Amino acid sequence: MNNVTLMGRLTREPELRYTSKNATAVVRFTLAVNRKLSKDKRADAERNNQPTADFISCIAWGKIAETIANYFKKGERIALAGHIQTGRYDDKDGKTVYTTDVVVESINFVEVKSDRDNEKIESENEGFYKINNEDIPF
Repeated sequence: MNNVTLMGRLTREPELRYTSKNATAVVRFTLAVNRKLSKDKRADAERNNQPTADFISCIAWGKIAETIANYFKKGERIALAGHIQTGRYDDKDGKTVYTTDVVVESINFVEVKSDRDNEKIESENEGFYKINNEDIPF
């Protein structure tokens, strides 16, 4: 079984690209995921300049890639599920580079801050107006 579930913040703006063969959407991004540490251990780690988060390389394809590129920005939280995929390639110096990525299969919006939400709140308040408590007869 190869399942991964993560929640974290994007470390940079996702860049949408398309493959040259069949124009499939692809997006690569890094997710900063906080380590599970007690409050004291987190404070100690921060004081000693030790990492308190892991930075995980992710890749998404197709509609999921387009959704991530269109709706998520640097610093925003995302929850995702997928699987780990390893690979290797030779760099320009001929050295073999090994990779480990999470291939994203599904995503969830964790925080939504959009104009649509603000419009919804405003429309829910229509028909109501502020009154002074002194004007109430009881």
